[in-house]
Amino acid sequence: MPLLIAAASALEAAQPGLLAALPRPDWALAGAFATVFGVQRLVPTYGAGWYKSLKKPGWTPPNWVFPAVWIPLKLLQSVALWLVWRSGADQQQLAVPLSLFGLHLFLGNWWNVVFFGRHKLEESLGWMGAFWASIAASIASFWQVAPLAALLFAPTQVWVSIAAKLNYDIVRLNRGSSGGGGSKQE
Repeated sequence: MPLLIAAASALEAAQPGLLAALPRPDWALAGAFATVFGVQRLVPTYGAGWYKSLKKPGWTPPNWVFPAVWIPLKLLQSVALWLVWRSGADQQQLAVPLSLFGLHLFLGNWWNVVFFGRHKLEESLGWMGAFWASIAASIASFWQVAPLAALLFAPTQVWVSIAAKLNYDIVRLNRGSSGGGGSKQE
């Protein structure tokens, strides 16, 4: 931190007024990032042993792909949420988009609990469908307030469509097996 302060002081000395010309922090943007990434942290981390034991389709992405995709998607969601919040829409116009966005966050987390935490593959399909629908509804409601926000949210819909197909295929491949049934096993 002292190095950062020294660097800022040196910049200001070399170019007076430079720091004053920088944009002020946008706390709404910081809040959007904190919301999207913070809510995600509410989901416990589950061991990978059970998931590794499941039969998966040949097209299943390697495990490293999931965070590599989700992190940029969460960044896009954060900016989309910020754009909606800063759109100038009144409280009544924001109620539906923000509620649907919150619903999508809840359903995405709940799907993780049901699938990875409780190992309820069949039940997870219904939650995945609700999660997918909440994203579609969020995109539609964002379009009404801030079209760019809807476009930024659209890649999440694409990825969740892929995840839904993977979820379905895993359920189908593990139906009746000890690792993929309705009871939790570790």
